[in-house]
Amino acid sequence: MFFHARPQSLALMFILAFWFAPMGCSRSPAAKMQSFAQPSKAVSDAARPDIATIPLPSKNLYLAVREESRWQNPFISVEDNMLLLRIYLPDENTSATDVGGITRPANARKQELNIRLRDLPRALAALPEGSWPYGRVVAVAEGYESRQDRAQIRRNVEVTLQTLRDLGVVVDEWNPNSSLPAH
Repeated sequence: MFFHARPQSLALMFILAFWFAPMGCSRSPAAKMQSFAQPSKAVSDAARPDIATIPLPSKNLYLAVREESRWQNPFISVEDNMLLLRIYLPDENTSATDVGGITRPANARKQELNIRLRDLPRALAALPEGSWPYGRVVAVAEGYESRQDRAQIRRNVEVTLQTLRDLGVVVDEWNPNSSLPAH
C-alpha cells in the first residue's frame, strides 16, 4: 500500500516543514538571557556558609600563575549561554612520591562542567576544599569558542563577576586576548 497525496498538499507540507524548521533550532536573545539568569538570593545565601569555610586567597601563590594550564583553582570560561567550570580534584594520594609525575598526572584529576549561572553558587559550594589550593579565588575569562556575540559575552562576564563577589569569592579576571591574567 502506498500513500497517494495530491501534489498541492505535498508542496504545502514541504513549505510548512521548511518554514517551521529554523524556529526550533535558533534561540532568541530573551531565551539566552533566561538561561543566564542570576542565582536567586536563597541559593546564594545557602551556598555562602560553605564557601566561607575556604581560606582567603594567597596572592603570592595565584599571582605567580601565568598560564591557564597551570591554574589549579576553579577556572570559569564564560560563554554566550553557559559557564564552563574547570576544576582539579584533590590528589588523594598523600605520598610525596611522583607528585604530578607519570603515575599521578594532574590532568587525570581535571574535570570540566557546563553549568548555568544560577547553579554556580551550588557548584562552588560542593567542591572539596582540596580544589582550592590558592584559597578562595576563581579565575574568569571570556570563552574561546564564541566570539560572534562579544557584547553579550561581556555582559555575561560582568554578571558572573558580580555573582562571585556577592559570594565572597576573589576574582582573578584573565585577559580574553591572551593567556595571561589581567592582574
